[in-house]
Amino acid sequence: MSIVEQTEFIRLCDDDGVCHCDWRLTISNCPEGKALRIMYIVEAIGSCVFALLDFRSGIPRPKPIESMACMGVAFHVVRLIQACIIITDAAPNNIAFRSWIFEFGWQCVFGAITCYLFGIAHTLSTSSKVIYDNWIHSPYIIDGAFFVVTGFPFISNNICAILGGIYIDQKKFELANTFTSALYHFWTFYTCFLGILLLYAGLRLLRLLRRHFINKPGVTDDDLKKFSLGALKVKIIVVTAFSCIMIFAVIVILYASYRYEIILYKPYNVGIGIVVTFNGIVGTGFVLFGIILNPKVATLTGLVTSSSGGNDNTTDTSVLRGSRMSKWLSSKAGASTIATPNTTVGVESSPKLPIRLPAAALDKKLIADVESGRTPESSRHHYQQSIELVGQTQSCIEEERLQYNAMISSIRAPQRTIIPYNTE
Repeated sequence: MSIVEQTEFIRLCDDDGVCHCDWRLTISNCPEGKALRIMYIVEAIGSCVFALLDFRSGIPRPKPIESMACMGVAFHVVRLIQACIIITDAAPNNIAFRSWIFEFGWQCVFGAITCYLFGIAHTLSTSSKVIYDNWIHSPYIIDGAFFVVTGFPFISNNICAILGGIYIDQKKFELANTFTSALYHFWTFYTCFLGILLLYAGLRLLRLLRRHFINKPGVTDDDLKKFSLGALKVKIIVVTAFSCIMIFAVIVILYASYRYEIILYKPYNVGIGIVVTFNGIVGTGFVLFGIILNPKVATLTGLVTSSSGGNDNTTDTSVLRGSRMSKWLSSKAGASTIATPNTTVGVESSPKLPIRLPAAALDKKLIADVESGRTPESSRHHYQQSIELVGQTQSCIEEERLQYNAMISSIRAPQRTIIPYNTE
C-alpha cells in the first residue's frame, strides 16, 4: 500500500495487510510490538538509574559540568515518562502529545551538550587573558551563539512535532508527513552543526591548554599528571558526545528520507529503534565515567601513565620537563652549551644568566683528590670555581622562579565591562 492509501499514520500496512508500528508513537497491534516493548522497558530502567546518578550531587549550578548534568537529568526523566506512556499505551488518541514528548527528550540532550560546550568557552574566556584573546574576543558572541544553538531546536522542532501530531489526529496524513519530514531535516542540520562545532572546540581547547599551561618552564610532575587527566576527561566527553550526535544525525536523515520503507521492514524498524533509544543511555554512561574519573582509576586502567610506576616513566617525565626548560632557556641563550644529565642547555655568558652546572656534574675524582690534598694548585683553583658556580646557580634558579610566578599571576582575563554609549 502507498502512503496515500494508508488509513493510519502511526501504523503503516504492507500489501499483505500486515501493519507495522511507528515505534516513536506506538508499539501496540503490530508484529514487532514485543521486541519494542522490551526495548522501552530497558530504557525506562536505564533512564531512571542515570537520572538518579546525574542528580546525586544536589541542585546543579550554572557551570559546564553541572549544567550538562541538569539537562541530562531532564533528558532521562522525559525519556522515562515517554517509555512508560508507550508501554502502558496511555493517551492512545493524543498523538500530538506523544510526538512532542518523544522529541522534547532529545532536545534536552542537545541542550546538555551545548551547555557543556559554551560553558567551557566562557570559562576559558575569563580564566586567562592570552586564551581570551586567542579563543574569542567578546563574551557576547558566545552568549549569542549559545542562544541560537540551544533555542532554535526547541522552537522549530517543537512546532513541527506538535503540528505533525495534530494533523495525525485530524487524519490529514499528507500534512503530517510533511511536518514530520521537516522535523527530521531540522534535526539533521542541528546535529551536524553541533557535532562539527563540538569537535573543533574540543581540539582547540586541548591545543590552547597545552600551549599556555604545559609548554612552559617550571612544570612539575604533578602539573603533567593533572593536565593528562584533565585532557583525558575532555577527550572522553567530546568523543562520546560527537559520536552520539553523528549516529543520531545519520538516523534522522534516513528517517526523513525513507520513513515509509524503514517502518515496513521489521528488522530495520526494530534495529533503528534500538540504536536511537540506547544511544543516549550509552553516551550518558561514558560521559559519567569521564566526569568521575580520578587519577587512581585512570592509572589502574592504563589511561594515564603514573610517573611513580617505574624508572622508565620517571625518566620520560624528567626528560620531557628538561626538554621544555631547554627550549625556554635556548631562546635566551648565546653560543655556549652545557650538557646536564637529562638535556643540553644553551646559555650565554652574562651576569644575568650564569653557566649552570648541577652538583652531580662535578668530577667526583677531582673532589676526592682535593679533599685528600693530592691535587696541584690549578686543580684546586678549578674546584673552587666549580663550587662557587653551583652556589650562583641555586640563587639564580630561585630568582627566576619568583619572576616566573609573578608573570603567571599577572595573566588574567579583563573584567567584562560594558562601555556606555555616548549619545553626543
